Amino acid sequence: MQLTFREKIFSLKRVGAAHLQLCLMGIRIKLRSPALNYLPYYQLPIESKKIFFTNVLSGYGCNPRYVLEEILRRKEGWDIVWMVDKHVLDYIHDMPSEVRLVMWGTAEALKECVTAHIWISNGWQLRFRREGVRKREGQIYIQLWHGSLGLKKLDWKKAHPGRKTQHYLQQELNDIDYLVTNASWEDVRFKEAFGPRPAILRFGHPRNDIFFKSVGGELRCRVYERLNISTTKKVILYAPTYREDGSQSVPTIEQVAQLRRALAERFGGEWLMLARWHPAHQEWKRYGFFSGAPEIINVGNYPNMQELLMVADAVLTDYSSCILDYMFTKRPGFLYAPDSRRYSRMRGCYYPLDEAPFPLAVTWGELLESVLCYDSSVHCRRIDLFLEKMGCVDDGHASARVVDLVEDLMERKEKEVKP
Repeated sequence: MQLTFREKIFSLKRVGAAHLQLCLMGIRIKLRSPALNYLPYYQLPIESKKIFFTNVLSGYGCNPRYVLEEILRRKEGWDIVWMVDKHVLDYIHDMPSEVRLVMWGTAEALKECVTAHIWISNGWQLRFRREGVRKREGQIYIQLWHGSLGLKKLDWKKAHPGRKTQHYLQQELNDIDYLVTNASWEDVRFKEAFGPRPAILRFGHPRNDIFFKSVGGELRCRVYERLNISTTKKVILYAPTYREDGSQSVPTIEQVAQLRRALAERFGGEWLMLARWHPAHQEWKRYGFFSGAPEIINVGNYPNMQELLMVADAVLTDYSSCILDYMFTKRPGFLYAPDSRRYSRMRGCYYPLDEAPFPLAVTWGELLESVLCYDSSVHCRRIDLFLEKMGCVDDGHASARVVDLVEDLMERKEKEVKP
């Protein structure tokens, strides 16, 4: 399209869905304007019966999953939307048919987010922030988070560096209405990390409800079948956490073999390792951890971590809070943290690792000794004392409490719109 002389000197116009074109002295410059994605939907009404779910890992799992299942169990008839991305396309079929799926990065996902009455998430929605989205008046944001009685500190500046990211993070913190915790200890830590804005609700973590239900045998068969392993085998789930500097402490294939032999000597049976790296840190690709090792199974793409925890005969991690979910099973759990001093300087823990109710090793030899000397009665006693000290309220009914809140919010909204 030909520009007039004035337009060639200076003009600014919209081109496409999310871009502006600046023309200065005949030079055309295309500028991205994220708010242009959002503004067209700002005029649409908020749909009072719509809930927009997101999972920090994108798949169908963690706290949002169990809240959704409770909603579907009650047959509320609400409009449920769940956002996914390309990384979970292999297991989208796990989603219930009653749920509408939208793909991240599409105009449809943006529209559903902007028009939903309630947002439910277990992590940040910074991707939407970068597109210009802000919570509208009348929308409610329930944050479930994805940690539990966390070992590692919640330090947003270290975890999300950069001025722009910090700006979006502050927007996120300001928009959260309700923040769900599972212990009095967590109330304090979350208030420190999230600030005074959200209302703290000590409901328990919905994802831990599974540990209070009698689903072990049936679930074990289903998970083992999906992983194509025999139910006669025992498994240790290895789940190291993410490190901001990209480092990782990965055992060698020979060390894994030593661990399997120690487990067999102490607990009996034939053992396999299920290895699950943090989604943001798939270092196993670089180390070739799975190459030529049939006794090590990559479960990084398994959609639901809680199911893996539920069927695991033992768990090994460094600083991941997954083991603080797993402790409800009272099965063997071990901490292996050879870089604990370095990690403490880099990220830090809320309390010394040896105060957690699990054997702690900083060398591989110490880990093997912890396995061989494992005492179940001591382990269970330490867990009970730890839960009492933390003021933990998990009892298998956290999902119900969250959905009770959602029902109350829906009823309030309905009264507001009635003439």
